[in-house]
This record gives sequence, structure tokens and C-alpha cells, in this order.
Amino acid sequence: MARALDDAEMVAWLGRLSGGLWVPPAAGEGARDGATVPEWFSAEVMRLDGPLGMLQLSNFGTMSAADPDAFEAALLRRSIGATMLYSTLETSHTVSYEVGAPEGMDIIILGTSNQGGQRLRTAAGVQLMSVGRMGFMSSLGASSIEHFGVSETTGVVVPVSAVPGYQHALAAGAGMFPDTPLTRAAGAALGRMLFEWAKDPDQGEGALAGTEAALVALVRSLFRQFPGDGETDRAGLVRAAADRIIERRHRDAAFGIAELAAELHVSRRQLFRLYAGMDESLAARLLRRRLVTAREQLVSTPPQDLATVAAQSGFADAAALRAQFTRHVGVSPSAFRMAARTQPPRLAEAMLLSGEQSGPSA
Repeated sequence: MARALDDAEMVAWLGRLSGGLWVPPAAGEGARDGATVPEWFSAEVMRLDGPLGMLQLSNFGTMSAADPDAFEAALLRRSIGATMLYSTLETSHTVSYEVGAPEGMDIIILGTSNQGGQRLRTAAGVQLMSVGRMGFMSSLGASSIEHFGVSETTGVVVPVSAVPGYQHALAAGAGMFPDTPLTRAAGAALGRMLFEWAKDPDQGEGALAGTEAALVALVRSLFRQFPGDGETDRAGLVRAAADRIIERRHRDAAFGIAELAAELHVSRRQLFRLYAGMDESLAARLLRRRLVTAREQLVSTPPQDLATVAAQSGFADAAALRAQFTRHVGVSPSAFRMAARTQPPRLAEAMLLSGEQSGPSA
């Protein structure tokens, strides 16, 4: 029986991931009908098939298919710290997720449909995810997703803890992001990043830390297109605008709450009132963003002295950075830098095959 995921499908998949960076060789240049899969790509892709393949791929979900023996899947994944970039090419099937993942492993899977079609079913109803649309699945709620034909989904997995303030959206189990320029650009970026890391997996500690931070920031920006937990429309819009300004200006040590209020055209009192009752104060949010940048800079290559890291992260000087970093991260900047060089990155569990799952500790 001919394979559904033949070389032509694999070549087309790689072309979509690369965003045009990789083009298959023309006929007569070592290609067979233009469908030659590069060796480096074949080495990175995991091939799974049949009932055993469905069982291995299901991780937190339960998979079913009209003809389990004919099921095929190809999986490309890359661990980026606590996140996981992934892309799957699969034949028709349905995957159902029940509420709850193994202890301490609640996750969010974001994915863009780049081929085929998918249908999301939750307690709230049914949504069709056509090519080009992005959706999410959360282990905090029950859902099922049907894949039609040969489908490709490319995205990222993050821990639930990376996206605070959207429990109501995650509790739905699954959903669709609005079709906006941000959503479309994010989908293309995720495929391109996976392609780059799969082709060149040894990009250094700085690139790894920077990519992880960028992925988390990107996922948060996508969820900010939804109203936050218990917020009014106006409050949510102002907080979303504040987050964008903090993202843009946090590296400036002279930037603070007064400058943020002025740019938002509200008073400091109004601004603080909008954050009353939130889990994180406005000052803490700004400090956290600066600490994230400091972490990235500390593991960048070539190494930078602490004064330079402070200047690039929005701290007044090296002493201010050292004090805040030690207090909130729990170790000094130098100790953090040393640990980052000696400890392997934490592997996101969500896209591990079932046999690789560590499960809850006894």
C-alpha cells in the first residue's frame, strides 16, 4: 500500500516550514520529480504509524481513526527551554483531551493549520479551523479536535503558568484566536523558528534563552487579544496598551510609572486603580520584564560585564541589577550565568511521546 506521507508531502511540508528559505532542487539536479527530502530533515523527523503510532503520539489525549492501521504521522519538534516548538503531518484522526494532565504538567498547545482542516469541539460548541487559522488546546478543559485528510499543524507548547490572567479562556479546553495580522504573523514565525532550529540545533545558549523568552512573549501577546479574567473592556484595553509600552521601553532606566501614565494619557492614580486587585502590581510587572531581559543578556555570547547587562536591561547600574536579581531570582547574576552554562535546558513534556513521559513522581 502506498504511503500517504510520501516524499512529495514531506518536501511540501519542509517548504511551508521554511517560509520560502528552502526550495527543493529542480528535476535533473539530483531530485526525483522534484521530491527529494534533505538528509538533515529526515534525520530530525520522527515517523509513526498504525495503532502503536497513535498510542505513542497521543501524550495527554486519546486518539482514534476510522482505519487505525492506515494511520501515519511525521513529527518534528525542538525543545526550547521550558517551551517546545513542533510541527506534525498526520492522516485523518480525532484526538480527545480530558480535563487535567499529569501532576505539574498543565500545558497550552498553540497551533496553526497549514494544510488540511480541523474541527474543534468544546462544551461551548464547534469551531472550524481552516488553513491559515490558529487555535489552542489547554489541559485545563475538555475538548476534541478532528483532523481531515493529510493535515499539518505547526506551533508551540508552553506551560499554563506562562500565561497568567486567562484561566477563563483556558478552562474552555480549546478555542480559536482572532484572524488578525498578529495571529497570522505569529503562525509564520513559529514555523520559521522551528525550521531554523531543526537545521542548525547548536545556536548557543544566548539564542536558546532569547528564543524561549520570545516564544513566551509571543504566546502572551496572542492571548491578550482576549479579555483577561474578570476585566472590563476599557480596563483590558488600557492594561494591554501598558504591556506593549513596557515591552518597548523597559530597557530605558529612566522609564517608570510616571512616564507610562503620560504615554497612556491617564493619571498615575487612574493607572494604579486599573491594577488594583491584580495578582501583580504595575511596578512588579515592569521589574519582571527587566529581569527577563537581564536573564537573556547574562547568557548571551560573547559574555558581557554586569554594567553592560544592567544598561541593556533598564537598571540604573550594576549594583541595582545585582540587588534586584538576587532578591527575585534567588541567585546572584554571576551564579545564574554559571548555572546556565552547566545545566541542560528543561525539556517541555507536552510534545513528548507517551513512552517518554516521566509521569508524576511517586
